[in-house]
Amino acid sequence: MVLLVPRYDEPRLLAAEMELIDQSFGIAMLGCALAGFILALGLSIGGGHPGAFPWAVALAAACALGHFGRRAIAERLSEARAGLYARGMTALLTVIGGLWGLAAWLYMDVHSPATVICILSLIAGMSAAALAVFSPCLPVAVGFFVPAIVPVWAVFIATGDSAYLAMFLGAPLYLAVLMVFARNYARVARHAIALRFANVELIARLREQTARAESAQHEAEEANRAKSVFLASAGHDLRQPLHALGLFVVTLGRSELSDKQRQLLAHIEAAAGAAREMLNTLLDFSKVDAGVITPQPRAFRLQPMLYKLENEFAPQADARGLFYRTRDTTTTVFADPNLVELILRNLIANAIRYTNQGGVLVACRQRRGCAVLEVWDTGVGIPITQRRAIFREFHQLGNPERDQRKGLGLGLAIVEGLARTISTRVLLNSRPGRGSVFRFALPLTSQAAQPADASAGTPGTMPSRPSLHGLRVLVLDDDPEIRTAMTALLQSWQSVCVAVESESEALAALADFTPDLLLADYRLRGERTGQEAMEAIRERLGRVIPTVIITGDTAPDRLRNVHAGGAALLHKPVVAQHLHTAMTALLSESGWRPEIPRAAGMRMHG
Repeated sequence: MVLLVPRYDEPRLLAAEMELIDQSFGIAMLGCALAGFILALGLSIGGGHPGAFPWAVALAAACALGHFGRRAIAERLSEARAGLYARGMTALLTVIGGLWGLAAWLYMDVHSPATVICILSLIAGMSAAALAVFSPCLPVAVGFFVPAIVPVWAVFIATGDSAYLAMFLGAPLYLAVLMVFARNYARVARHAIALRFANVELIARLREQTARAESAQHEAEEANRAKSVFLASAGHDLRQPLHALGLFVVTLGRSELSDKQRQLLAHIEAAAGAAREMLNTLLDFSKVDAGVITPQPRAFRLQPMLYKLENEFAPQADARGLFYRTRDTTTTVFADPNLVELILRNLIANAIRYTNQGGVLVACRQRRGCAVLEVWDTGVGIPITQRRAIFREFHQLGNPERDQRKGLGLGLAIVEGLARTISTRVLLNSRPGRGSVFRFALPLTSQAAQPADASAGTPGTMPSRPSLHGLRVLVLDDDPEIRTAMTALLQSWQSVCVAVESESEALAALADFTPDLLLADYRLRGERTGQEAMEAIRERLGRVIPTVIITGDTAPDRLRNVHAGGAALLHKPVVAQHLHTAMTALLSESGWRPEIPRAAGMRMHG
């Protein structure tokens, strides 16, 4: 019979089952011993069985042996020792159950109802207690039930009296019921323990996943910091020679050159412009990442901007055999035109790059009180699984070899950051193999607002500039090539300058040279910065001197610091036109006026 031959569970479950039993084992042994003495006392007084006391002592000794002896089993609740503990407890409970069965066999007189009731009540009580305490491990519980109940049944069989037929039938039924309940309790305990194990494992996995997530977050933060350091260091080191190259090229372009030399110079300018564009892309991303871009919204007409972009990108599209179309619009919007143009520029460049046939359409629609700008292409399209990933930095479709001619993968990351800056969202619809459309909304403004033309000037033109004749400029840069190039450029603008390589030389030069404007590199010798030098020079002069700080750094913290310094900020490589514009804007605010044309003197130190 399966119920009579239960098996121990596997070590992990068995250890947990024995732990449940062990928690109540001491109380169970104490109650069993007390019940034995109570029975012995009753038998001695009411049944004339003084020999019951030795039986009670033997029962108490067995209970004490079980309670104190279990401590001799080292690590009895471990998986390795739980089997030994369970077998030992089963043997002990068999002995204790046998002692209760022996009491029934020796002292239960069927002709004395009081004695029968007393013995049966205590055995039934002990069996019920055993069911509650020992059923988590079925073999242990069965070890008590069988030797305790079978002798009672034997006593009623031995009477041969039909008057005890009910007891004769009830005893094995009671044993069977105990066995069934014990089995069910064991099953419930086993399920509860398995559930506890599952919860423990789940918690462990959650902790492991949390630890991995924290580790991944830390790695991501470290990677982001490393990225910023890389952009700051590599960007600065690359910008230095390009900055000097740009200044030399502008100065060379103002000299007498042959047609062939002009042609070579144009190629040099194109190559320098391509490198400058790549670095400017890194700078744009760093500005967005740093959060230092402050939108300056105003009313402006979209059409001049769209014409300007068409003039710039149509030749690129034509060179790839693509058409480029702009849908005319009279829409006037209220936004920062420079940021809107930068968003469109990146979207159009991206559309041309990923279109092999067909073309690109740039359009504006008015919907629900907004102007919706759209850039359509007939390119490769974007799978739905990639539509969020493409807005991550350095992520590109179809460029596993990281061909830099296909860009850096920053365009759409810049677009999304700039869109957040001007409080809009870039939406995407795409069908792989058919093309894509990117769109974003801008608030409309009244036509009566007389918006400014957002497209003043075109790329590559040099509009007439205010004169810098006679302007006294202090140039502070530790790179001798840049000092030479800057001196030549300022000389071509008929300004007077002193070029020095350190803050100490700049302060010394103030003894016989009073500058109208300071041009300073951000990184100087001795771990000093252009901002610190500016503050020292202003303190020496006793007044605020207009200052242009030129930097090749793109680290977010550095950008925030420079923006907070109160000086105009330009990024290497500096375009001569932008430098001239920044200088004249500062001078206009300070009230400086150019001198009557005369020969401009030049000096250079260091």
